[in-house]
Amino acid sequence: MNVLKLLVVAGMLSSMTTWAQAQEDPFADAVETRHGLMLQMGADLAKMGAMVKGDVAFDAALSAKAAANLAAIASVLSMEQFPAGSENGKAADSYAKAELWANEQDFLAKIADLNAAAAALQPLAAADVDSLKTGMGGVGKACAACHTAYRMAE
Repeated sequence: MNVLKLLVVAGMLSSMTTWAQAQEDPFADAVETRHGLMLQMGADLAKMGAMVKGDVAFDAALSAKAAANLAAIASVLSMEQFPAGSENGKAADSYAKAELWANEQDFLAKIADLNAAAAALQPLAAADVDSLKTGMGGVGKACAACHTAYRMAE
């Protein structure tokens, strides 16, 4: 019976700790959401990148799906996933630099650039590997511009 009581108490303490941590970091959901979006974009870019590098055979359907995913994710990026105060050092697991909020209009312009590059990639993704490579170049530049300015290195 004592073991059962100990397990119940341990479970309650664990739940309370998780709840307390969530209460301490009001940006946890936003940071987790943006990480998830970026990880999915990275996964789709990796699929297309493997084709461009010749590591895997070009697959028009897979490439088109990855490009469509990328465009869809880029279209939902906004300040909603980057609330003020969720920068590195203030929000757990955040890699966002404080400069993002000081230059919000530039950040939003970089998101618009990503959207344009992702839209331009879509018709190229299913054509052939050379077209895919061309389209990915624009996306890579858009990603790099934003990450260089507004993301801390891991």
